[in-house]
Amino acid sequence: MRVLAGRYKSKLIRTINDPLTRPMMSKVRESIFNSLQFNIENKDILDLYAGSGSLGIESLSRGANFVTFIENSDDCITILKQNLKEFENNYKITKSSVDKFLQTSLSTYDIVFYDPPFKIETDVVKNEVMKIYNILNFKAQYILNNDGFVVIHRHTASKELDALKNYKIHKEKNYGQSNILILRKL
Repeated sequence: MRVLAGRYKSKLIRTINDPLTRPMMSKVRESIFNSLQFNIENKDILDLYAGSGSLGIESLSRGANFVTFIENSDDCITILKQNLKEFENNYKITKSSVDKFLQTSLSTYDIVFYDPPFKIETDVVKNEVMKIYNILNFKAQYILNNDGFVVIHRHTASKELDALKNYKIHKEKNYGQSNILILRKL
């Protein structure tokens, strides 16, 4: 996988070989960043479930002010640190669960990437939808700046997200088994 555009275009992004992680396809990343192209530069970004850091790294390459990477896996953090070696110090890697970070964070962000590992099993998908509701309706509203974006990558088998408070759909599209939902805070 490589950075698609910006200052670090074509830079290799290493990934971890683990069945619980899945690197986002280039065409999906490209679509996300095309939708947000005028909203990245000089913005503060939060990359939840960062994994290899592809979303945050792409943001840095395109001129983001600062990226906070949240990851709980030691293996992913090792890869993430390797991927960020050539970057300036306009990022921070925090080893934490997403829930714990969101409960304690005092910072605010312009864009939040929410890209958790997903499984096809129905119970896991239902639980993940409830987690997204909880984050969007209760936690993210305090860490997301006005007119900020939440970008959600989830399985297409996930239930529809109904009655989200304080958000409007900016874009939604399916790519194979991936559903990309970009919400804007009202």
